[in-house]
Amino acid sequence: MSSLPEPLPPVRRIVTGHRQDGVAVVKSDTIVADIAISEKVPGGRVGPIWKTGQVPVVDNNDETDGASRVPDGEMDMLMKSGTNLQYTDLAPGARAPAHRTSSLDHNILLVGKLILEMEDGSETLVENPGDVVVQRGTIHAWKNPGPGWVRWVTILIDAQPAVVNGSPLPPVWTK
Repeated sequence: MSSLPEPLPPVRRIVTGHRQDGVAVVKSDTIVADIAISEKVPGGRVGPIWKTGQVPVVDNNDETDGASRVPDGEMDMLMKSGTNLQYTDLAPGARAPAHRTSSLDHNILLVGKLILEMEDGSETLVENPGDVVVQRGTIHAWKNPGPGWVRWVTILIDAQPAVVNGSPLPPVWTK
């Protein structure tokens, strides 16, 4: 029996598109199936919402389910030349290890509290629904200070690696 409180409710995903006659319609209305992040993040779950293979996007009327696309970039999160929209849930006390991807990430808090840990050791509390953290190729970690679950949405956009003093910074995933 788990000592963790109940997780957050599932995410409903509504996808629009067009019929053959050009009329805009709802193409699907489903619940996103989440998966455990990894054994590195006990109490962490991620839900793939939609991925694109390139920007600008060319799948606006393609029947492919964007959530079914397999990330082809760093750490199974990044879509090379594309985007990845996903949500992350962390249980109270859980921590996602420090990592860096070559991407521009828009992180939007939906529920709960989240601590952003930076490489320099600083911590920033993100606590108001709608707060946004923009990651620009930096090493960072996430921690849930509790008492409840936290959920945030991330939009990862493929980017050139961050460059400091003329040297590109490589992707990294720490313990």
